[in-house]
Amino acid sequence: MDGLSDDDKVSLILAAMILGISPFTLRSWIRERRIPFYRCGRRIIFSRRDLEAFLSRCRVTPRES
Repeated sequence: MDGLSDDDKVSLILAAMILGISPFTLRSWIRERRIPFYRCGRRIIFSRRDLEAFLSRCRVTPRES
């Protein structure tokens, strides 16, 4: 599966905890295709690297004073 090691695979519940959101919100983002994920049958798996990249893209920089 795209070279994912066991340490790189993350379940939906753990991914929600990493992102600091509820599993319900994460499922909504999956339906909206806002976040990358893998689907194995009915199971949804995330890459830890994809989650970190997603967080980096969502980063808001502070304003200059």
